[in-house]
Amino acid sequence: MFPYEVEYNFTLTIVKEATRLFTPAYNSHKNIETKESSSDLVTETDKAIEKLISSRIKEKFPGHVFIGEETVSDDGKVVFGNNPTWIVDPIDGTMNFVHRYPHTCIVIGFSVNKEVQFGVVYNPVLDHLYTGRRGYGAQLNGFPLRVTGETKLNKALLLCEMGGRRDEETLAIKARNITAVCVEPDACHGLRMQGSAALNMCAVAAGHADGYFEFGMHIWDMAAASVILSEAGGVILSPIAGEEFNLLKRRVIAASSVELGTVLQSKIQSIEYTSD
Repeated sequence: MFPYEVEYNFTLTIVKEATRLFTPAYNSHKNIETKESSSDLVTETDKAIEKLISSRIKEKFPGHVFIGEETVSDDGKVVFGNNPTWIVDPIDGTMNFVHRYPHTCIVIGFSVNKEVQFGVVYNPVLDHLYTGRRGYGAQLNGFPLRVTGETKLNKALLLCEMGGRRDEETLAIKARNITAVCVEPDACHGLRMQGSAALNMCAVAAGHADGYFEFGMHIWDMAAASVILSEAGGVILSPIAGEEFNLLKRRVIAASSVELGTVLQSKIQSIEYTSD
């Protein structure tokens, strides 16, 4: 039996409860605030869903640690240690949520001893429920997930993002990275931007894409999806060769194989962000 079955089943329940806040708001007028930049948005629904999830967790598991995007945005502190820890993004892809673009999701991960034990990523718009439990595989709506296993860049469909930091220097590096993976003679098949780190990693897990790279996301964007991807046979790397992947470092390569991940490491330039 999965050792965190109680916590996992509880998560499925609160995701359904959170969906009752998400769904009516998706098609309604939204009160929008900006955070770090004009492309970094938060809505009243982000806050309401996080408040709901946080309160339910504190009622059920009062000794557990909670890391939530909006909570951390308020006080700036991430406490990620060995204690049982819930890592929550109430709406990943808030920009998509605001514009009613259907790649947006509720994200909950659970870690013990700094290792993510399970993750749940739910897109209420498309009714896509991605789940992964360490040692027990990954699923999409109950069907097993498996990466493509693609090893060649010139046969790969890739994902990346523009991110929230839009200064000229950062955008220049991102443009060079896009060129690096798209230029002949070893060009990738294509490059897509979906607007959600969690769903991008789940797309690689599901075999809908072969690789993904991004800089500037946070632990709550990656934690849940990281175990879904690894349980589907994918690999998670730092974009910096020789550096161990760290959920707090705000950079990631997600790939369908070690070989493809290593090629991406050799092609793209890292961008420095303050760690969570």
